[in-house]
Amino acid sequence: MSVSVAERSGVVVTEGLPVTQEFAGHHAPTPMFVTPDTLPGAPFSIAGVDAAQLIGAPHADLHVHDDHDEIYLCVTPGCRFTVELDDDSIELTSPASVLIPAGKHHRLVVHEVATDTCPFLGILLDPRA
Repeated sequence: MSVSVAERSGVVVTEGLPVTQEFAGHHAPTPMFVTPDTLPGAPFSIAGVDAAQLIGAPHADLHVHDDHDEIYLCVTPGCRFTVELDDDSIELTSPASVLIPAGKHHRLVVHEVATDTCPFLGILLDPRA
């Protein structure tokens, strides 16, 4: 399925998501649901994964985004995860959010979820916004 972006009744509608994008340090292409191409003019991008599919294995090596901040957001209760950094490991239980500044090495490790599926968002902020 290909992505279709159209304006309808004064709003922008995007179908055919996700698109995938390669990120340095990630083990697989990342499913993206919002990008400046899929939502023209958006000052951010949003990746979405099912945390229930990531239990026990990091989704990436420690990596860094030099040009943008990233927010991890999990609103589904009962996801226990760790944000690993060069100098710290922060264990959290959702609902929770984490702001990772540009230039900070990081990765996500999911330990358990309380539901069959658990949407987990990575929000990349455009540095120009």
